[in-house]
Amino acid sequence: MPQNDPGLWRMIVDALEHIRMSLWQENIRPHVMATVLSFLIALLRALVSGSKFWHSLLEACLCGTLTLAVFPLLDYFGMNIYLAVSIGAAISFLGVDWLRLNLSNIFSKIIESQIEK
Repeated sequence: MPQNDPGLWRMIVDALEHIRMSLWQENIRPHVMATVLSFLIALLRALVSGSKFWHSLLEACLCGTLTLAVFPLLDYFGMNIYLAVSIGAAISFLGVDWLRLNLSNIFSKIIESQIEK
């Protein structure tokens, strides 16, 4: 039986240790830190505002994924990726609806200015 093989358990423990170590490597740590912080801030903000739990949870997930989307932009513009922690906290504090409304207005103005030219 494979579960009785001590080599199998050693392999599983080694794999879990490898996953734990790789999550905290220098190149992944900012992503995890920014996403978790963004998720927690959004969840707490939504719960405090009186939203239902599932709505709060979904908004927190959206904020976490939006924070992850900031990393390639920071890399593209040559900025420090640790700025994503602050940007993610701001996104979470303001909320997804606020961000969508303002980005929609900005993009509408950009498109209108391009059409007028």
